[in-house]
Amino acid sequence: MIKKDFNKILEIFKKYEIEWFLNITFNTSKDLEYSPLYDEISLDDSESITTSIVVIKDNKKAKFTIDGYSLEKIESSLKDILSVIDFAEQDKDIILPNISDKVEKDFYKKELEKIDFKYLKQEFLKFKNYKFDEKIKIESFNAWVDFATHYYINTNWSFKVQKDNSLFCYFEIFWENWDTRDANYKYICKKILPILEENTIKEAEKELLDKISDTKNVIKPWIYDVTLEKDVVINFLEIILENLSAESIREWISLFSKNKLWDKIFSDKFTIVNNPELEWYVWTMLFDGEWVTAKKTILFQNWVFISKFYDYKNALKEWLENLWNSQVSNIEIVWETDKDYLKKSDFLFTNLMAFHTVDSSTWKFS
Repeated sequence: MIKKDFNKILEIFKKYEIEWFLNITFNTSKDLEYSPLYDEISLDDSESITTSIVVIKDNKKAKFTIDGYSLEKIESSLKDILSVIDFAEQDKDIILPNISDKVEKDFYKKELEKIDFKYLKQEFLKFKNYKFDEKIKIESFNAWVDFATHYYINTNWSFKVQKDNSLFCYFEIFWENWDTRDANYKYICKKILPILEENTIKEAEKELLDKISDTKNVIKPWIYDVTLEKDVVINFLEIILENLSAESIREWISLFSKNKLWDKIFSDKFTIVNNPELEWYVWTMLFDGEWVTAKKTILFQNWVFISKFYDYKNALKEWLENLWNSQVSNIEIVWETDKDYLKKSDFLFTNLMAFHTVDSSTWKFS
């Protein structure tokens, strides 16, 4: 349908003589959710279409998102945007990215086509029939499969299409004791098949039991050498990646605002790579949020600050001829696998609960 309307959409572009682009997403999903309160399963089989219109005029940018898709809706929304765009922030580098290619990419996983509610229920029963410790209760359970087709069109005659699908499992358990609970543990699975195994549930139970176990040792304030367990490293990386936006760094609201590229941030041999080209991964992508072709990028090499996530505006501000990508995709971590990280370590951290209490101005833990 979008291909058939391509020339008609471009006619609307010409009519208003402005720069703009469309993001259109067709989405279908099957979702199974379990409520322990009522001991019932709810099923949701949904379809949706979302159209996002971005207009760039006189170095100003405005965005409008609508449910559904039609040429009439697009033109009506465009008129609404033009009536208020004068109130948008002005910046000499807010211009349309120079993207004019036409390309289609299919990350569709055929194995997921056979996923239905019967299959999702079978996966749920693995979880519900597991014999947890008597004081562990189920907070929630979700399993869903999602199919999406994304379209991009702009005034440079660019036309891009990406198809993908994914299967997710989510559950949360808590420790019930004296009317208090610890619901801070959750597990998200992004495997294709199977999505849930008994070992996975057993590991989640063990982590929760380990976390609530009491200790008589008091840790005194001091500077310690610590090692982070892999899940904690992932949480730590989330903070790092959220702060790699060139826009946040420029506005001085990022952890790395005080740093320049090629600064050594940490002291160990540790490399982080943003790789959108990994097959069979959830965040594999052909292009980023600005529809610039995605490419493999080294973010830190031996903890040297190599690159940021650039949107088009900030790429222009730093005189970059070749655009970097504006968002995270699949993350690869490279380190010395034969090194004994516990040898000189005082503590091994297997879980951290304070990431939400980081001061956003100083980036210290409260």
